Amino acid sequence: MKVLDATFLVDYLEGVDAATAYLQEHSTERFVIPAPAFAEVLIGEGNGPSESDIGGARWALEWGEVYGVDERTAVTAAEIADEIGPQGPYLAGMDGVIAAVGRELDATVVSAEGDLTHPETQAVVDIEE
Repeated sequence: MKVLDATFLVDYLEGVDAATAYLQEHSTERFVIPAPAFAEVLIGEGNGPSESDIGGARWALEWGEVYGVDERTAVTAAEIADEIGPQGPYLAGMDGVIAAVGRELDATVVSAEGDLTHPETQAVVDIEE
């Protein structure tokens, strides 16, 4: 199972070859999209400078399973930030929640976001860049 963050999803929607190739190489995996990352991508589509296609973006990501977050996820995110400590990156809310989903599901998080791919974060959460 792979947890995909918004950076990966945006790359995929923008046609970045590496993102498409990654999905093809891992086609037998289950792909999970944390609901906040899904929202970030769709809101970005709605806020885009050109005509938006929110429905098209939803359709293009239908292969992923949107995973809801809750109070438990928030607590797990805070615990991860505490484990990283002051020597590591400052995990913003979204990054922390995505890392927490990975931990909750015992899954690898796939990201190109520097705070998630930072070695101190990778020491406490399974992250693939």
